Amino acid sequence: MMNSPLLRRIASAVVAILLFIYMGYQIYNSHYAKVQTETASYASAADTVQVTGTAVRKEKLMNTKTNGVITYSISDGGKVAKGGTVAKIYPNEQSAAAQQQIAGLDYQISKLQKLSTPGDTYAASIGSISSQINLKLVDLLDCIQSGEYTELTNSREDLLYLINERQIVTDKTANFNTRINALKAERETLSKSNSAATGSVTAPASGYFISSVDGYESVYDYDKLLTITPAEFREKQKEKPAEQSGSIGKICEDYDWYFACLAAADKASKFKEGDAVSIQFPFASHQTVPATVAAVNQADKDTEAIVILQSSSMNSSLALIRNATAQIQIEKYTGIRVSQKAIHFAKVTKTGKDSDGKATSVTREIKGVYVMHGSEIEFRQIFPLFSTGNYAICRTDPPKEDLMTDSTVKLFDEVVVEGTDLYDGKVVK
Repeated sequence: MMNSPLLRRIASAVVAILLFIYMGYQIYNSHYAKVQTETASYASAADTVQVTGTAVRKEKLMNTKTNGVITYSISDGGKVAKGGTVAKIYPNEQSAAAQQQIAGLDYQISKLQKLSTPGDTYAASIGSISSQINLKLVDLLDCIQSGEYTELTNSREDLLYLINERQIVTDKTANFNTRINALKAERETLSKSNSAATGSVTAPASGYFISSVDGYESVYDYDKLLTITPAEFREKQKEKPAEQSGSIGKICEDYDWYFACLAAADKASKFKEGDAVSIQFPFASHQTVPATVAAVNQADKDTEAIVILQSSSMNSSLALIRNATAQIQIEKYTGIRVSQKAIHFAKVTKTGKDSDGKATSVTREIKGVYVMHGSEIEFRQIFPLFSTGNYAICRTDPPKEDLMTDSTVKLFDEVVVEGTDLYDGKVVK
């Protein structure tokens, strides 16, 4: 049957029709195929490096023998002058606890007295106070979400003050005299039934106060840290912290402190001495800490480096950091954001004239994107500032001498992210 001339002619005709349909589809697809686009927009991105490092401060231990119970008069990270009181000594736990209650009562009394005094409170507007309350509620939520519980008390007290202030402004209450008198009576009772302080502890030097000690105070030499090598730093990391007994805290004599970390060669190359960076300690504080690259020590550019960052920022959370994971933001980039799916390489020829008026021609393979211009596609060169696996942030004002196409990608351009057989000048319906 297959040897029949009729069947052979039918089979040949079918094959020819299929070939014709295929060729027609390819021609249509190459000239009129639909594409998917994405609107180019402005965006910012940061080059961030994650490391594990050590906080190094110029720490002076406070070794004081005391007979009694200590209560601290200053919080961690607080500044203190030489000779300033950092703690008081009480004969027993009950008197120490009572003193803390008295301090809390004094704080509440002073706040309520301020509200009851004519002045800024009576001139404040309801709208302004309500806005401040909303902002303070956001602060409270941020503290809870980030685990910044040391700041939670201050935010709560500020919120309570604003709520009480609104009570005054809206005439819900005339004053807080009844509450103030009750607090004063409670304070007097506590004072009469508990012993006063039997002594105090003063700071041996001025600086930041930290109530805890961890044994690493003497491991790193603060004055020589900027010249430490990666090998020396690794040896220091192996040292066991010294046992501390009799220390009630320490003073950081220099307001500048360091964060030292090891970095592989590819990461170390991103740091330049003198550059400003930002540090975040995700497991310790939500605060972004400004810092400066103080030193980048390595044998050569292909080896591991010790990077040392210097900062003068301090709070109660930062004061307790020793060995910590950090995210270091090296640089922030702003430009046109395009998808990595949209980026292609193409050979482009640029013609022009030299200083003598003679025609010139330069051909280069460049990186760029295809942009819809009406029903036609145009290839535009891009100059990435920062790239990830998903997108690139591109310059908006590249040097004219480096630009091989008529223009670079612009804000609101319809950039092609999906399409086949893309080329400059292709018509798309």
